[in-house]
Amino acid sequence: MVLVNRSKTLDLSGFPPDEPDPGIQENELRMREISAVMDRMEEDEKTFYLNGDCDNSLNYFDKPGSLSGTPRSSRPCSKQSDNRTLLHSGVRMTHKSSALSRSYSSPRQYSLASSKGYRSSSSLVDNLRKSTQPVIPRTDLTSASSLSFDYDQNEDIPLETLKQYIAPRRRLIETADIYTRACSHLGVIPSQTYIKQINTSRRVCMANTSLSHLTMKPLSISLVRDSRISHLDLSGNDIGPLGAMYIGDMMTSNDTIDELDLSNTSMGRSGLEALARCLPRNKSISVLRMESNSFDHTEIEFIVKLIKEVPNLRELYLGHNNLGYEGAKILSQELETNTTLKTLDLQWNHFRKQSATQLCMAIKLNQGLRRLDLSWNGLGKEGCIALARSLPKNKTLLDLDLTNNRIDVVALPFLLHGLVRNTSLTSLKLAKNPMTTDGAKAVVKAITGASKTNIRYLNIEDIPVDKEFTNLVRKLQEVRSINVDHGVEMYSAIELEMKEHDPHDLNRFDPVMVLVEYMRIDNLRLIDLFQFFDTSGRGMVSQDNLRAGVATLGLPLTEHHLDCIMHDIDKKRDGYIDLEEFMIAQRDMSKVIIQRTTRMKKKGKEDLGLKELRKILKELVEKRNKRNKEKASTRVKSAATTKGSGKPSTPGRKKIKTKKVSLTVTKPSLSTGKKK
Repeated sequence: MVLVNRSKTLDLSGFPPDEPDPGIQENELRMREISAVMDRMEEDEKTFYLNGDCDNSLNYFDKPGSLSGTPRSSRPCSKQSDNRTLLHSGVRMTHKSSALSRSYSSPRQYSLASSKGYRSSSSLVDNLRKSTQPVIPRTDLTSASSLSFDYDQNEDIPLETLKQYIAPRRRLIETADIYTRACSHLGVIPSQTYIKQINTSRRVCMANTSLSHLTMKPLSISLVRDSRISHLDLSGNDIGPLGAMYIGDMMTSNDTIDELDLSNTSMGRSGLEALARCLPRNKSISVLRMESNSFDHTEIEFIVKLIKEVPNLRELYLGHNNLGYEGAKILSQELETNTTLKTLDLQWNHFRKQSATQLCMAIKLNQGLRRLDLSWNGLGKEGCIALARSLPKNKTLLDLDLTNNRIDVVALPFLLHGLVRNTSLTSLKLAKNPMTTDGAKAVVKAITGASKTNIRYLNIEDIPVDKEFTNLVRKLQEVRSINVDHGVEMYSAIELEMKEHDPHDLNRFDPVMVLVEYMRIDNLRLIDLFQFFDTSGRGMVSQDNLRAGVATLGLPLTEHHLDCIMHDIDKKRDGYIDLEEFMIAQRDMSKVIIQRTTRMKKKGKEDLGLKELRKILKELVEKRNKRNKEKASTRVKSAATTKGSGKPSTPGRKKIKTKKVSLTVTKPSLSTGKKK
């Protein structure tokens, strides 16, 4: 029995103050958010099928095989219950809006999903809560009897020990742990690629990893209230409308992801509508990519809602869609008044003439865009006229991309008329337009003559230019700092320098044959030519010796010819030619020459190749002999003149007389004694 002294208050001054456990608060907030997000996901699933987004002609709660009765699907992945999830139900598929149209579940995924059955969100949250609680040893009261249990077991613990006791903290649950438990809860195989990235990097790239709406749900659940991941790339995965809904529900409870890539994800109208509904509640998203999603003008209202209502959206990429005329009309109305969007990518959206004109006129009133990409559309003459009116009024646009927009020599002057009066543009891209070389030169001349323009980069690639264009660019770069990328430079046939024909060209002949025939025409023995090349007298000829000797003989052989000679004659591959190798090469080549001559004589003809080679070598020998004779005669005349006049042969040099000085060197004595 424990006696309590009620007259004396308990002294708690020495105990540590109660500190709030951050793990309890953070984990509880995250668990609540996960539970709310999972509830919203299931509501989205019900709405998706009730609205008939998979097939407008069927109501899957009333038709045979729907969820209201016995499942008719060959793979029933959900347990029959009134509150079960609709994620794995069997539905009819369509080509665009169906969440299951191109999604594939492997047999292993199916077996896991069917074995797990349906579990509510509360079971997952309860499981996560248990994983965060500290492990505290407890006494098992069931195994001990009331007679043997000691109720006063801890009564003798000193007060100082109690004062120093610190209660165990709850651990903060990690995103990877939530993901693996969510996969186990939903019967999905966890992606090791995702687990590795969320533990090591702030950027998660799951592009082209065969994700589907089945695998997107646990991934989205794991990112609820995540405080680490800032970039999420899901491009190239067929997640469908349901996958986009899961992402939207997750983004309502995530404040760290600032860049989201959903390009080529087949989200459809339902997925885009879900994003337009959820993303305005997110305060961190600033870059959104939704390229190659087959959006048309019927979905432009949701895109406009994203631009208007997402508070911190700065970059929007919508390339490779099909917005068309009606889409451009509605989008241009929003751009006229929008000031928050800084980058807009609309490449390859089938904008032609009138729709392009509306977008270009929106630039006139827009005061927020810094970069606009309209490449691979069809502005034409009408779009250039609209730009001529808009560019002088715009003061914020820095980068304009008009690549491949059917801007020809007729439409280009209108564009240049507005360009020379614009003061903000720093980068202009006009590549792949049919403006020809004259149009490229007109662009450079316009920029050179406009003193107010601030362009620092000009791209006109895939447009052929000429020498005059390069001269204009050089003059422009002398005036201002600008980088110009252009196509290949063409040369006119008139501008080509005609090279004179060299009658002594030996490129078409075998260089070894040239040496052998040269010896025969110049009446040289093989030993004489070898010794002429071997200047060092070591019995070996290197390629340097060969080069010097050929130059002295006046043979116009190139470096390639010398390489061929060394390769054909140097059989030992030691880098030198000895006399034996030289003799073998001369014998083999003589046989080839005799065979060619004999073959042509049998046909009653003459070998024209050998005839021309001998003619060239004969002219070279005569030219060399003539040059040597002139040098010899000049040397003789100079010597005779010097001997007759008694003056030095070198003019302007005076003879200096010097005294002869004799030096006497005395050999030092080796004795160590002192000098007497």
